[in-house]
Amino acid sequence: MVLFKALIAAVPLFSGTVAQSTGQGEKVWAAVAFINHGERTPMVANLRTVLTPEGAQQMMRQGTAFRARYIKDGVNNSDYDGIQTAYLQNLKSDMIDNDDLDLISQTDEWVSGGAMAFLQGLYPPSTNSFDSSIGGDEIAMNLVDGDNKTEYPLNGYQYPNIRSPSYFDPESTTVQGNARCSAWQTEITTNLTENDSLGDLYQSTLPFYQNLFSTPPLEGTININDASIWNAYLLWEFIDYQYRHNETVHEGLKDANKTLSFLNTNAVIMERAQNSYLDSADDNTPMDVLYSIAGRTMAYKVTSQFRSNIRWGSSYNKLTLMFGSMEPILSFISLSGLLTKENILKEPWSTLPKPGAALVFELFGEDPDTPDRQPATDSLRVRMYYRASADADESFRNQPIFNSGPDGIAYSKFMQTMNQLGRSPKQWCDICGPTPAPWCDLIDSDNTDWSDDFSVRPVIAGVIGAIVSFGVLAALFTGLCICGGYRLRRRAPAETPHEASAVGSAAGGFKGPEKKDGDADVVVTKQGVHHERVGSWELRSPNELPPPPPQTSGIVTKDMGSPRRRSLDDSDDDISVMGATPVKARESV
Repeated sequence: MVLFKALIAAVPLFSGTVAQSTGQGEKVWAAVAFINHGERTPMVANLRTVLTPEGAQQMMRQGTAFRARYIKDGVNNSDYDGIQTAYLQNLKSDMIDNDDLDLISQTDEWVSGGAMAFLQGLYPPSTNSFDSSIGGDEIAMNLVDGDNKTEYPLNGYQYPNIRSPSYFDPESTTVQGNARCSAWQTEITTNLTENDSLGDLYQSTLPFYQNLFSTPPLEGTININDASIWNAYLLWEFIDYQYRHNETVHEGLKDANKTLSFLNTNAVIMERAQNSYLDSADDNTPMDVLYSIAGRTMAYKVTSQFRSNIRWGSSYNKLTLMFGSMEPILSFISLSGLLTKENILKEPWSTLPKPGAALVFELFGEDPDTPDRQPATDSLRVRMYYRASADADESFRNQPIFNSGPDGIAYSKFMQTMNQLGRSPKQWCDICGPTPAPWCDLIDSDNTDWSDDFSVRPVIAGVIGAIVSFGVLAALFTGLCICGGYRLRRRAPAETPHEASAVGSAAGGFKGPEKKDGDADVVVTKQGVHHERVGSWELRSPNELPPPPPQTSGIVTKDMGSPRRRSLDDSDDDISVMGATPVKARESV
């Protein structure tokens, strides 16, 4: 709360820099990064929200910077000569190996599109990039058509496996813990407006916002009732975009730099207020946990990835990249103790995370006796960097996470602290009620043992999840059949006299041989019965499900489509022994 008041008191004054730290020489075994999306068209404009060309370029530049840091001789561009190197052990240089990477993105198209652009910078198109793990050059040869090699399209374009877990997937909480969190939405849209400090700020800044949108060049662009600090981020994004892309606004906005700086500072105040509890100095009160949920679910993912990397001897999850919006970054910065009275008004913390800004955690260490193998956990350390923008000359700035120094923090201490801060998907369900995600009921217990031994290989975890989901669906379907009277029905074909007599003679009638064929009306074919899987939350598209609670921060710009519901009657499976025509006995003298 003291830090928050200090930031309010300084409006609109802010300045300063953070000194660049020197790089470390220890071997890096794993890195986990959360990356803010690139520039997009504003949410409140009468435009479809998409990644802009500049936004894509920002993400590609950030990807190139990561390549310069983690891949030896990976970038031949003097603009990136200032990037401090920290080469990731055994990370392939020219060809994507999706076992090395774990790529997760929010479902928003401006985020997932930016993730693709980032990977274009991290792994640019490369010809003849066929290593032994995929068969070497043989994969590119087709001897039937000659001995020429076939390259991937676009001169060797790389194809990453980027996952975009939706709201109906527990992993979605790791990149957007605040999204669809109904308790958090209630707090920021109702209770937060009752905060005295924010109320005073609202009154003092209201004339500025009202005047800005009631005079040229912005007059009429925004509903005047929405022009207040309660919509600070959306309004800053809108004006910043218009100043960059609209000639009328660019030429007509008075004191543009001062105006944009003031708007950005107000947006920082509001976004920080929404992602860290203002009225408590304790990080673990229920309200603090709720407000900082975005940073806490991200922290859970960071520790999970490090545990998995260690469990598999650094064979998997060498580089984890999470793509999303700024909330997890702002939330975690507050949780980690990086904000102090001395630096809250200085760069980079005094401004919003810029497009492409990245928060990076690195697992490093070395055992002199076995330098080529990942050392034991007591020889591992963790350090954190913040790359504040996607500019080529931006440095990876070492941050003293949890009051650590430039050498980072011991792995065991890092994990202990992160375990206290982090929240799992199941805990997210408990925190974000009363309207949790549809998968919350499928998680019947929460694992509180965060030891390094508790880790499941991603492929195995997927198989287990599929089996559990199928079992739950089977139980639900059985319940419908028993309680709802739902049946699978077969339509019997029209029976001819010849077919009736054939059945009677084949089975021998009721006076036939002792060894009889099965009755025709209960014969099961070799192919069995094929069921279309319906009702699965992880397979259904968002359009087939009830809409989630709306995310509003005062301005509503787009209507959500009405849901389409699929009935069990839509199933193609109409096979049942109920209603089949019984066998007609042949009687003759």
